[in-house]
Amino acid sequence: MDPKAPAEAHLRCLADGVYAWIGAGGDSNAGAIVTPLGIVVIDAQQHEGLARRFRAALEREIGRPLRSLINTHYHGDHIDGNPVFADAVPILAHERTLQKLETLLGPRAADGWVLTDAAIKCAMFYGENIHDLVPEGDPAWEFFLRRFGQPEYATLTIKPPTETFADRFALSLPDDTVRLDYRGPAHCDGDIVVHVERRKVAFLGDLYFQGRVPWIGDCDLDGWIATLDQILKLDLEIVVPGHGVPTGLRELAQFRDLLQAIRTAVAAAIARGASESAAVAEASLPQFAHLGRYREWMPYNVRSAYRYLRGDR
Repeated sequence: MDPKAPAEAHLRCLADGVYAWIGAGGDSNAGAIVTPLGIVVIDAQQHEGLARRFRAALEREIGRPLRSLINTHYHGDHIDGNPVFADAVPILAHERTLQKLETLLGPRAADGWVLTDAAIKCAMFYGENIHDLVPEGDPAWEFFLRRFGQPEYATLTIKPPTETFADRFALSLPDDTVRLDYRGPAHCDGDIVVHVERRKVAFLGDLYFQGRVPWIGDCDLDGWIATLDQILKLDLEIVVPGHGVPTGLRELAQFRDLLQAIRTAVAAAIARGASESAAVAEASLPQFAHLGRYREWMPYNVRSAYRYLRGDR
């Protein structure tokens, strides 16, 4: 865990009218932008209990009506709180986010999907290839099953986006512009950047993890690195990760370097003719070993990168 991560989730003002909800201990973040017509909410937390706490904090500390909810991508730790907001506002996301949900979860009822199966919950949180990356009987399943065995995850209701866009969407404020940009498949397909231009703040969702190694799962690794390269060219003072504390561009560049280091190490193993298992055993990134979940998740990240670079997934 990032030592800077707070012990309790809380709302933090980043700039005039721009807030981040910082998850406890590196749990998923969310955000809020105050507009004349109400609050634009960014992501909705990983279960309804946390979402209710987030909404209550918005009402208590900002005291404005809600205007809309933006989902930065389809993973459950950012959208499973959607039902707490769906009674009040439309839910906006990239069209590929809705497509991913429909592909993963199948036909839905009018009220969305209701999930009770642990395997589907894992795919919602960690990507649709998790059952290929983590074979049955692998000790890592103890972590996943223990997590989704907690009472708050027993039944998850997935409320999908009610409005979608392709590539770009802009929201004009009296003194600023909020831009939603899709830059292609990256951490998953459907990731968007929420950029508050004049205030120089960007919410990156899970395009950025601060203080820990990400689970790269079913990512497009080259697309992810290229997307971060584009973001690093923006005029930003604050970048809000999907997990961890807000930072500046220097820390974002370090995270980009982590992804590049994974790619470089795995590509070198493939060039040597190493098998996937050998690559997992040999790959080592000591410069990043201090990060949270390095030991636990790097073997699966190497597997994912190996298959990605060989075109096996």
